[in-house]
Amino acid sequence: MAIAPGEEINDERGRKVISRLAGFVDLDPSEVQQLVALAGREYRFERGDIIRSENEHDLYLLIDGWAASAVIVEDGSRQLITANLPGDILGLPGLAVRDPVDTVIALTDVEVIGISPRQIGEAFAHSPRLAALMFLISQEERSLLMERLALMGQASALTRLSALILRMQERHAQIDRNTDASFFMPLTQRELGELIGVTGVHMNALLKELRERGIAVIKARKLTILDRDELIRIAGVSPWCRSSPSWLPCPEPPVEVR
Repeated sequence: MAIAPGEEINDERGRKVISRLAGFVDLDPSEVQQLVALAGREYRFERGDIIRSENEHDLYLLIDGWAASAVIVEDGSRQLITANLPGDILGLPGLAVRDPVDTVIALTDVEVIGISPRQIGEAFAHSPRLAALMFLISQEERSLLMERLALMGQASALTRLSALILRMQERHAQIDRNTDASFFMPLTQRELGELIGVTGVHMNALLKELRERGIAVIKARKLTILDRDELIRIAGVSPWCRSSPSWLPCPEPPVEVR
């Protein structure tokens, strides 16, 4: 892995890798070393490549680029479920079922690190605090999916898009401290449409409305929020506020994960 012990938190790439876990608590240096110990082979994929097919149990730590989890239905069409940014463990929900149903797709050129299910099991056995943080992340993703499901069933397309933009900005801010109103956003109109359940043509009209109302604009793969207060009002959701879990176990010295 390209992150050396003692450099992780100060290194930009290292900050990306720990961004999800460090969103709940400040990680102890020993815990970062435990994450490094999970490192396997590094892989690179180009935009559009399949990183992990359905029914596969391989896991990957996304260290650079954007990916997405998708479900391929019987007629061959697909539905994007979530967008993944650096720090996400791809394929983690598949550990709960015999035959995982999601496919992981590269939305940009990406770099990932392979992690075997056995390594995850050993990390849970020897690093209970990291295991608890992984549990929290899985519950956070569940809560976000619950929110999106409720919006899909009850909210207008403009509300769904506004909520998606808000959540993407908040997630991007976790990996880039300089993220404010503008951030890199590589999704096409079709991909954005898949995430909120509208066609690419409808998405074009929605983006035009946000632009003309001075709320948000996408240009050259850069999304700029022009009026955050109005975006939040239309989204109908509050800014995401993570818990500060005082119940987490104390950090433990790193152990070798074979």
